[in-house]
Amino acid sequence: MRICQLKIDLPYLPKGTRYNFDDESGNVYRLDDEGRPFEYPLRSSLAGYLWLLLIDGRKYLKQISPTPR
Repeated sequence: MRICQLKIDLPYLPKGTRYNFDDESGNVYRLDDEGRPFEYPLRSSLAGYLWLLLIDGRKYLKQISPTPR
C-alpha cells in the first residue's frame, strides 16, 4: 500500500487530497483529514485515472508513505 498526496488542483480533485493505493487489489481509497481511509474504494474509472497520474512520476502525486527510495 502506498499513500500519496495530490500536488496540483485537477477537476473534482482538490490539491492536497490524500489517497491510499492498494497494489494487490488495484483499489484506491480516499483518506479523510485524520488519515483514515473511507469505507469503500473509489469508482474504477476514477481509480484508473489516479493510477495513471501515479505512473507519470512525481509531477502530480507526492508519495508520503512508505518513504520513496
